[in-house]
Amino acid sequence: MRVRKKWTAGVLAVVLAVVCAGCALPDAGFGDYDVSGYIEALLDSSYHNAHDRFIAVTGTSEEISQQNHTSTVENAAVNFCNAYGLSPNEEQLARLKDIMSRAFDQAKYTVKEEQKIETGYYIEVEVTPIGSFAGLTETFSGLRTQAMDEASAANAAQSSQGVLGEGQDGFVPGEENQDGEDWDNEDWDGEEAEPTPTPAPTPASTPGVKVDPYQLYMEKVLEYCQGQLSSIRYQEQNVTIALDIRQTPTGELQIDLNQVDALDKTMLMFGETAAG
Repeated sequence: MRVRKKWTAGVLAVVLAVVCAGCALPDAGFGDYDVSGYIEALLDSSYHNAHDRFIAVTGTSEEISQQNHTSTVENAAVNFCNAYGLSPNEEQLARLKDIMSRAFDQAKYTVKEEQKIETGYYIEVEVTPIGSFAGLTETFSGLRTQAMDEASAANAAQSSQGVLGEGQDGFVPGEENQDGEDWDNEDWDGEEAEPTPTPAPTPASTPGVKVDPYQLYMEKVLEYCQGQLSSIRYQEQNVTIALDIRQTPTGELQIDLNQVDALDKTMLMFGETAAG
């Protein structure tokens, strides 16, 4: 599933520009500006879905604040699918986003104090990566094999079922003839030979819906990921992500979104690459 990531007006590059624009900052290098406080508020909004502090320090609306979390979760779902070659349907993708949201809710990070540098600010974010969804290629391969076997067995069993049901010949014991008489009635008073009853019409073949092995596989993947939420596994070593925040002559702060992407991918890890 190759889907473009979504960035909204709430992402860091835009938020910091909005926050700083028009602020009466000190002339001496803007040294007392609480950049780390803004970063922490943004991360709380993006990962923990907690927006009160972000709204307080930025003056943005609840709707824009919620977009921080929405975009982060959507990007995580896309990264997860790309890492494992998955193609969920719309309903499954919605469930996956909910799983990602609940995983981010357990994210651990510490925003260090900003350092004023010539070009702006340097901030380190220490992350304890969530590894519950990393290294699952072999696990998912096993789930896919299970799904194929189960789907094949279910479809084979369905194909082997008879169409006519009891008797398999169109005749149901005890059924009445066109005159209302029971064909099993031994007192039928024909003189020479009993007439051959008219066979019941053969019902049209209505095979059941085939089990889609890939959809079954996706269900197993989602079920497995759902189970991971009950006992989140963190990587043993913390990882430090450096944020290089540039400051324009007018006081606006800007950041490369690749740094935000690196932060997201470290916070919640996918694929086979270990944090380091």
